[in-house]
Amino acid sequence: MKFFSATLAAFALLAATANGSPMLRQGKGGSVTQSSDSVTQSSSSSNCNLTGTYKKGTDISSCSSITIGSLSVPAGVTLDLSKAKTGATIEFTGTTTFGTQKWA
Repeated sequence: MKFFSATLAAFALLAATANGSPMLRQGKGGSVTQSSDSVTQSSSSSNCNLTGTYKKGTDISSCSSITIGSLSVPAGVTLDLSKAKTGATIEFTGTTTFGTQKWA
């Protein structure tokens, strides 16, 4: 009886951990969904705001101040801030969400 209780407890712990992990969740049918929003980059005297859905290749090279609001980065896309001007200020003001996908 003790063995059964211990096994049941271990299984429940494993199930709760796997169910609660965002890395193990997938959309229906295993597909990755992307929002229809596009990234909004508004610039005013080299101040840029990034919101919506980030797209690979977004040009931030002329921005001296970058504000990242509520931004969604799709699975398989890297949020690349390496092209920002030297000395640029980058501020995260909203929630940044990264999509996940299984590694090959």
